Amino acid sequence: MREEIIEELRRIAGEEDVSTDPVEIYVHSRDSALFQGFADVIVRPESTEEVAQILKLANEHRIPVYPRGSGTSICGGPIPVLGGIVLVMYKMNRIIEFDRENLMVTVEPGVICDDLNEFLAPYGYFFPPDPGSSNAATIGGMIGHNAGGMLALKYGTTKDWIQWLEVVLPGGKVIRTGSNTLKSVSDYDLTKLFCASEGTLGVVTKIGMRVAPKPKYYRTVLFYFDDLRKAGEAIVNVRSSGVVPAALEIIDEISMKTAAEYTGMELPEAEAMLIVQTDGLVEEQVQREIEICFEAAKRAGPVDWMMAETEEERNKAWKIRKACFPALARKSISTIIEDMCVPVPKIPDALVEIQKIPERVNNLVSIGTYGHAGDGNLHPTFLFDERDPEQREAFFKATKILYDEVVLPKGGSITGEHGVGIARSRYVESQHGKDVIELMKGIKRIFDPNDIMNPMKGKPYGNEAIIPEL
Repeated sequence: MREEIIEELRRIAGEEDVSTDPVEIYVHSRDSALFQGFADVIVRPESTEEVAQILKLANEHRIPVYPRGSGTSICGGPIPVLGGIVLVMYKMNRIIEFDRENLMVTVEPGVICDDLNEFLAPYGYFFPPDPGSSNAATIGGMIGHNAGGMLALKYGTTKDWIQWLEVVLPGGKVIRTGSNTLKSVSDYDLTKLFCASEGTLGVVTKIGMRVAPKPKYYRTVLFYFDDLRKAGEAIVNVRSSGVVPAALEIIDEISMKTAAEYTGMELPEAEAMLIVQTDGLVEEQVQREIEICFEAAKRAGPVDWMMAETEEERNKAWKIRKACFPALARKSISTIIEDMCVPVPKIPDALVEIQKIPERVNNLVSIGTYGHAGDGNLHPTFLFDERDPEQREAFFKATKILYDEVVLPKGGSITGEHGVGIARSRYVESQHGKDVIELMKGIKRIFDPNDIMNPMKGKPYGNEAIIPEL
């Protein structure tokens, strides 16, 4: 990148918010996936006006721009595959307004999810989407990937809570989508189009979001199964019981044992564990719902169960669930978490088929599976050593089996909440076909005719995406 462009960026954002330091560039040129890119410059804007000037400059000179929050993406989403500018948004982190009467909060994209909920808690409200990285994930990043989490079964994903967006388009134009009203059909739903767009259409600089009353009552029950298929059948039973629980999570044996070691907690011997939780504002209703879920799950034949009678017991259950990924990551040189979805009735078959994948690659990878089973969203987590060419090849073969033979034949999706990024680009065409890819390319050209926004990866590129070597 020419020095005069970097100087212009310094003029726009300030000397301290523009960096070409090699260490900063290295750190901000990767996420939680294994891929590594290399930016030319890191810029930390502090206002919509700065973002608009930066994008206008980049567009004039055809410089790639990669919006980035905290970098918790695990699909290579913000990685700069063509050099250019990494636009780090965490300095735009103000909670601007809380309209309690309209149950709306206005924030900037760098606000951390947990920080927002800490702000809302004294008022008795919360923002329901809860990704596993909520202690670091920014609202902007959650919008970019349409983050879900453990409460998505009942409360929906990020897009379901976004009322309006302020967005800077690649030429520097600032637009606002949506409205403050609960209903509006006066335009195409551009707000939802930007949700899960993975930074390919523009940069979100302000968000108007709905919030919900925080539940007063919770009921949580843990089930243990000696057979993975039975656990899957319990999920189907609960989902068809007439109750929509707040959460319905599964943890397989490998993940259970690893998380138990990691947390120092003891768990019964089992091949799978389910966590079922109901919540609400009326205690009798919450209790009745957990009773219905309990009877439904019991029909699948658990070997043991435990009703969490206290908040401490409930927190222990969630501690195990939230420990799955960090615990597995400590067991292996390389840890890749996948993000598949299948229709809920297909969950039992999918669980069993995933369990058999390591055998098909000579056990050169192992897999721990856990996830939001209630909405069909599983996270098979692959453990291997990327430094070993044989294991690396086995990993790629195993993921191909996962998507081509387990997920897509069941009418599933290659990603439910983590995004396409680099990691899943090669499977987009398999799921949607060439015509849909071309349609997405056309949409991107309308917003970004010079293709500067997070180029050559994600939904519009499919098999054309640039995939750096591991």
